[in-house]
Amino acid sequence: MQNKFVTKIRQKFINFAFDWSAKFILRLIGVQKLDSYFYDVLPQHKADIVEQLQKEGKSVCFIGDGINDTIAMKTANVSISLQGATSIATDTAEIVLMDGTLSQLSQLFDISKRLEANLQKSLGLTLAPGITSLSSAFFLHFNIMTSLLITMIFVTLSIRNARLPLREIKEELLRE
Repeated sequence: MQNKFVTKIRQKFINFAFDWSAKFILRLIGVQKLDSYFYDVLPQHKADIVEQLQKEGKSVCFIGDGINDTIAMKTANVSISLQGATSIATDTAEIVLMDGTLSQLSQLFDISKRLEANLQKSLGLTLAPGITSLSSAFFLHFNIMTSLLITMIFVTLSIRNARLPLREIKEELLRE
Protein backbone atom coordinates (compact mmCIF):
# COMPACT_ATOMS: atom_id res chain seq x y z
CA MET A 1 0.00 0.00 0.00
CA GLN A 2 1.32 3.41 -0.95
CA ASN A 3 2.41 5.78 1.81
CA LYS A 4 0.28 8.94 2.09
CA PHE A 5 3.09 11.42 1.53
CA VAL A 6 4.19 9.80 -1.74
CA THR A 7 1.55 11.88 -3.50
CA LYS A 8 3.33 15.00 -2.24
CA ILE A 9 6.62 14.12 -3.93
CA ARG A 10 7.15 15.83 -7.24
CA GLN A 11 9.01 14.50 -10.25
CA LYS A 12 12.46 14.69 -8.74
CA PHE A 13 14.02 12.88 -5.82
CA ILE A 14 17.48 13.63 -4.58
CA ASN A 15 19.45 11.09 -2.62
CA PHE A 16 23.05 11.98 -2.13
CA ALA A 17 24.29 8.65 -0.84
CA PHE A 18 24.44 5.75 -3.28
CA ASP A 19 22.37 4.47 -6.18
CA TRP A 20 21.22 1.36 -4.27
CA SER A 21 20.05 3.43 -1.25
CA ALA A 22 18.06 5.78 -3.49
CA LYS A 23 16.32 2.84 -5.15
CA PHE A 24 15.68 1.24 -1.75
CA ILE A 25 14.14 4.44 -0.33
CA LEU A 26 11.95 4.91 -3.38
CA ARG A 27 10.70 1.32 -3.15
CA LEU A 28 10.16 1.72 0.60
CA ILE A 29 7.90 4.74 0.19
CA GLY A 30 6.08 3.22 -2.76
CA VAL A 31 7.36 5.35 -5.62
CA GLN A 32 7.59 3.28 -8.79
CA LYS A 33 9.07 5.81 -11.21
CA LEU A 34 10.37 9.38 -11.12
CA ASP A 35 11.67 11.63 -13.87
CA SER A 36 15.10 11.62 -12.28
CA TYR A 37 17.04 11.23 -9.09
CA PHE A 38 20.55 12.14 -8.04
CA TYR A 39 23.03 10.10 -6.03
CA ASP A 40 26.70 10.09 -5.13
CA VAL A 41 26.78 13.90 -5.32
CA LEU A 42 29.60 15.85 -3.71
CA PRO A 43 28.61 18.31 -0.94
CA GLN A 44 29.41 21.42 -2.97
CA HIS A 45 27.15 20.21 -5.81
CA LYS A 46 24.14 19.56 -3.57
CA ALA A 47 23.45 23.28 -3.22
CA ASP A 48 23.87 23.67 -7.01
CA ILE A 49 21.14 21.09 -7.60
CA VAL A 50 18.85 22.84 -5.09
CA GLU A 51 19.48 26.19 -6.80
CA GLN A 52 18.78 24.68 -10.23
CA LEU A 53 15.45 23.29 -9.02
CA GLN A 54 14.58 26.70 -7.57
CA LYS A 55 15.44 28.37 -10.89
CA GLU A 56 12.95 26.00 -12.53
CA GLY A 57 10.31 27.51 -10.24
CA LYS A 58 10.14 24.66 -7.75
CA SER A 59 10.03 24.94 -3.98
CA VAL A 60 12.71 22.70 -2.51
CA CYS A 61 12.55 20.84 0.77
CA PHE A 62 15.95 19.41 1.69
CA ILE A 63 16.27 16.71 4.34
CA GLY A 64 19.77 16.42 5.70
CA ASP A 65 21.55 14.76 8.58
CA GLY A 66 25.23 15.57 8.21
CA ILE A 67 27.76 18.36 7.97
CA ASN A 68 27.95 17.83 4.20
CA ASP A 69 24.24 18.72 3.88
CA THR A 70 24.33 22.12 5.58
CA ILE A 71 25.06 24.26 2.49
CA ALA A 72 22.17 22.71 0.58
CA MET A 73 19.95 22.98 3.67
CA LYS A 74 20.65 26.72 3.86
CA THR A 75 19.93 27.09 0.14
CA ALA A 76 16.63 25.17 0.16
CA ASN A 77 13.25 26.81 0.77
CA VAL A 78 12.66 24.47 3.71
CA SER A 79 15.24 22.36 5.51
CA ILE A 80 14.47 19.34 7.66
CA SER A 81 16.71 17.24 9.86
CA LEU A 82 16.16 14.30 12.17
CA GLN A 83 16.85 13.74 15.82
CA GLY A 84 20.18 12.01 16.10
CA ALA A 85 21.69 13.86 13.15
CA THR A 86 24.86 15.91 13.56
CA SER A 87 24.42 19.03 15.65
CA ILE A 88 25.24 21.34 12.74
CA ALA A 89 22.48 19.70 10.65
CA THR A 90 19.89 20.08 13.41
CA ASP A 91 21.05 23.66 14.08
CA THR A 92 20.74 24.55 10.39
CA ALA A 93 17.38 22.86 9.89
CA GLU A 94 14.19 24.86 10.17
CA ILE A 95 12.34 21.69 11.21
CA VAL A 96 13.70 18.80 13.26
CA LEU A 97 11.68 15.57 13.29
CA MET A 98 12.08 14.39 16.86
CA ASP A 99 11.12 10.75 16.27
CA GLY A 100 14.23 10.32 14.06
CA THR A 101 12.22 9.02 11.09
CA LEU A 102 10.44 10.46 8.07
CA SER A 103 7.08 9.03 9.14
CA GLN A 104 5.76 12.48 10.11
CA LEU A 105 6.35 14.07 6.68
CA SER A 106 2.75 13.50 5.64
CA GLN A 107 1.49 15.29 8.73
CA LEU A 108 4.02 18.07 8.15
CA PHE A 109 2.70 18.62 4.62
CA ASP A 110 -0.88 18.73 5.95
CA ILE A 111 0.03 21.27 8.64
CA SER A 112 1.80 23.37 6.03
CA LYS A 113 -1.24 23.45 3.74
CA ARG A 114 -3.58 24.36 6.61
CA LEU A 115 -1.21 27.12 7.76
CA GLU A 116 -0.98 28.56 4.25
CA ALA A 117 -4.78 28.60 3.92
CA ASN A 118 -5.14 30.25 7.33
CA LEU A 119 -2.55 32.91 6.48
CA GLN A 120 -4.28 33.72 3.20
CA LYS A 121 -7.59 34.07 5.02
CA SER A 122 -5.95 36.29 7.66
CA LEU A 123 -4.49 38.52 4.95
CA GLY A 124 -7.93 38.96 3.44
CA LEU A 125 -9.48 39.73 6.83
CA THR A 126 -6.74 42.27 7.51
CA LEU A 127 -7.12 44.12 4.22
CA ALA A 128 -10.93 43.95 4.00
CA PRO A 129 -11.86 46.54 6.66
CA GLY A 130 -9.59 49.22 5.22
CA ILE A 131 -10.76 48.65 1.67
CA THR A 132 -14.41 48.43 2.73
CA SER A 133 -14.22 51.53 4.94
CA LEU A 134 -12.43 53.65 2.33
CA SER A 135 -14.67 52.64 -0.54
CA SER A 136 -17.80 53.05 1.60
CA ALA A 137 -16.69 56.50 2.78
CA PHE A 138 -16.11 57.72 -0.77
CA PHE A 139 -18.96 56.04 -2.62
CA LEU A 140 -21.66 55.39 0.00
CA HIS A 141 -20.76 58.34 2.24
CA PHE A 142 -20.47 56.26 5.44
CA ASN A 143 -19.55 58.20 8.54
CA ILE A 144 -16.72 57.38 10.94
CA MET A 145 -18.92 55.33 13.30
CA THR A 146 -20.08 53.06 10.47
CA SER A 147 -16.49 52.58 9.30
CA LEU A 148 -15.45 51.81 12.88
CA LEU A 149 -18.24 49.22 13.16
CA ILE A 150 -17.10 47.56 9.92
CA THR A 151 -13.53 47.47 11.23
CA MET A 152 -14.62 45.92 14.54
CA ILE A 153 -16.58 43.20 12.72
CA PHE A 154 -13.49 42.28 10.72
CA VAL A 155 -11.30 42.39 13.84
CA THR A 156 -13.67 39.90 15.48
CA LEU A 157 -13.50 37.65 12.40
CA SER A 158 -9.70 37.92 12.39
CA ILE A 159 -9.46 36.87 16.04
CA ARG A 160 -11.78 33.95 15.35
CA ASN A 161 -9.60 32.92 12.38
CA ALA A 162 -6.41 33.23 14.45
CA ARG A 163 -7.86 30.88 17.06
CA LEU A 164 -8.91 28.30 14.47
CA PRO A 165 -5.71 26.17 14.70
CA LEU A 166 -6.05 26.01 18.48
CA ARG A 167 -9.63 24.81 18.16
CA GLU A 168 -8.62 22.16 15.63
CA ILE A 169 -5.89 20.86 17.94
CA LYS A 170 -8.31 20.77 20.86
CA GLU A 171 -10.85 18.82 18.80
CA GLU A 172 -8.16 16.34 17.68
CA LEU A 173 -7.09 15.78 21.29
CA LEU A 174 -10.68 15.21 22.38
CA ARG A 175 -11.16 12.61 19.63
CA GLU A 176 -8.12 10.62 20.77
